Amino acid sequence: MTYNCSDAVLDLLEHYWINTMFGYPGGAIIPFYDRIPYHNIKHILVRNEQWAWFAAQGWARSTKKLWVCVATSGPWWTNVITAIADAYMDSIPLLFITGQVPSNMIWKDMFQEADMTGITMNITKHNFLIDDPNKVIDIFTQAIHIATSWRPGPVHIDFPKDIQLAPFPEDFKMPNFSHIPKMDLIDMDDIDKIVWMILQAKKPILLIWHWVKLAWAEGEVNDFINLTNIPTVSTLLAKWVIWNSNENYLWMLWMHGFYHCNMAVAWADLIINIGSRFDDRIVWTYSDFWKNAKIIHVDIDKAELNKVIKADVSINEDAKVFLRKILSDPNIKKLQIEKWWKEIQDFRDIWDYKPNTTNFSMRSVLNTLQNIMNKNLDNFIITTDVGQHQMWSSLNLDISSSKSWLTSGGSWTMWFWLPSAIWAAVANPEKTIILICWDGWIQMNIQELATLKDHNLNVKILILNNSFLWMVRQWQELFYNNNYSQVSITSPDFEMLAKSYAIDWITIKSQEELDKNLENIINNNLPFVANIFVEKEENVFPMVPAWKTLKETILK
Repeated sequence: MTYNCSDAVLDLLEHYWINTMFGYPGGAIIPFYDRIPYHNIKHILVRNEQWAWFAAQGWARSTKKLWVCVATSGPWWTNVITAIADAYMDSIPLLFITGQVPSNMIWKDMFQEADMTGITMNITKHNFLIDDPNKVIDIFTQAIHIATSWRPGPVHIDFPKDIQLAPFPEDFKMPNFSHIPKMDLIDMDDIDKIVWMILQAKKPILLIWHWVKLAWAEGEVNDFINLTNIPTVSTLLAKWVIWNSNENYLWMLWMHGFYHCNMAVAWADLIINIGSRFDDRIVWTYSDFWKNAKIIHVDIDKAELNKVIKADVSINEDAKVFLRKILSDPNIKKLQIEKWWKEIQDFRDIWDYKPNTTNFSMRSVLNTLQNIMNKNLDNFIITTDVGQHQMWSSLNLDISSSKSWLTSGGSWTMWFWLPSAIWAAVANPEKTIILICWDGWIQMNIQELATLKDHNLNVKILILNNSFLWMVRQWQELFYNNNYSQVSITSPDFEMLAKSYAIDWITIKSQEELDKNLENIINNNLPFVANIFVEKEENVFPMVPAWKTLKETILK
């Protein structure tokens, strides 16, 4: 049997500690699939190739490590564009391998041909079309470096069928793997200036994105916060990067962030942003955002600096390196900002979030879930799709680690949830995966229940059922005069559906039924579907209406 380029790639992936791939085979990638059984790499077959990409995100988000997906050409590959864009927005390190028609047929509109390098140019860190068998190892090595270094992100390799089959020397020299070293570009004069600005500020705020997590800088950021006593807010993706024991953590800024977090940022006189791109969902009206504050923006991606907000100090640096430099400055110390802390407490007193309700609502379900998880918080990973339940989950739930909160941020992709939960379970077999979804969007990728059952993974699917497209319905109620246009949705019989996949199920319609059954569901190590009927028209608050400012956050 002739050793070929597909064998070489599989050996290279093993060399780089990749032992599992997700994918769906097809004509142009068959030569690569033909070689998988002869290597020590496990392949997990999904039911839709797009979910393979979201599945790999679940693995990468819960481990902070690179993972690999495989698909064939044409419609198989164009079907994964959304998942790539989602990974790009949230800086998730993934390697996408796609089959392509033979080299001599490219750009001739052959059967199942698509220009994938052109299509993915703006949603990947880099992409490659292999045109020479001798370049295979070099390209794959470059791809792994690019995906995992500096700001992580997805990289795509288009692998023509004839090159997959091309002979390759079996005794090739395996390249040594070493990450590109951390950046160290910061000028110490900038450090002196930043420290001076921090010490002079009367109302400072630290804002962090999950780039701090991706930079493995959670220890440094917590040390900085504890040393300075600076009030700190996070974005949706960065929740739990700040340790629960840190009293300076205010929690989440966002469209549906905590009121005191939004107000603290709105009234700050200094905002230190580490890693966030100043997304509109945390800034809203840009002309108002920096009116009262000096801005320090730190980002590993130079393109993000001054892109949407002109900062007073812009630092192109790795978060870990930046924080270590600040911590080493002899002048940095605890801030004397007692009046500012009192003002923040006054904001908190205006509106204190209530994690439970007297009626059987989504918050009631989440509050009951939290009480159960508190018995062994380290044992759980939470994943959600997007909408009201995602917002309530971020407001209600507490977990032990930033790697235990998996959700789609920048793209807010609706069908993120099930594949990410499945592969979080594959990557973390010792943990229980709690999947919080709802009756509308569960139908977008429900076929992956087959994959869940194939591997009997410990995933608990909590369907919060109210027969509406939740977030859209809330907007139509509040801002479109209750004109409910196309937001009422019907669902299949989830009991029969679960049965058809041989997965255990239950229907819950009251708090009493929830209290009686939820802990037993969670303690069972097999997949489970719970169809939970909750209040139909509950709205999630706080909320920043469109085109308003953080100061105009509404509470009811």
